[in-house]
Amino acid sequence: MWDGPAFKAGLAPGDKIAAVNGLALDGAETLTDAIKAAKTDAAPIELLVRNGSRYRTARVDYHGGLRYPHLERIPGAPDRLDEILAPLK
Repeated sequence: MWDGPAFKAGLAPGDKIAAVNGLALDGAETLTDAIKAAKTDAAPIELLVRNGSRYRTARVDYHGGLRYPHLERIPGAPDRLDEILAPLK
């Protein structure tokens, strides 16, 4: 997200996370656990990032916990999503 924590830490498309807070990334739970822990910890999440043959450390200053985006209907607005998902006639 533009001007978000990852943007400010310098993360870019093509970056691959190799480690989180010094632990090898063996699955999503490594990153999930770090995000949960950062909610009560003042230290930034430290990522070892690989882009091509270069490695670097990125510190993401995020403490908002896990977030799950979802769609919300705007009251009074036409229901366009149902129109898009309706079967063809």
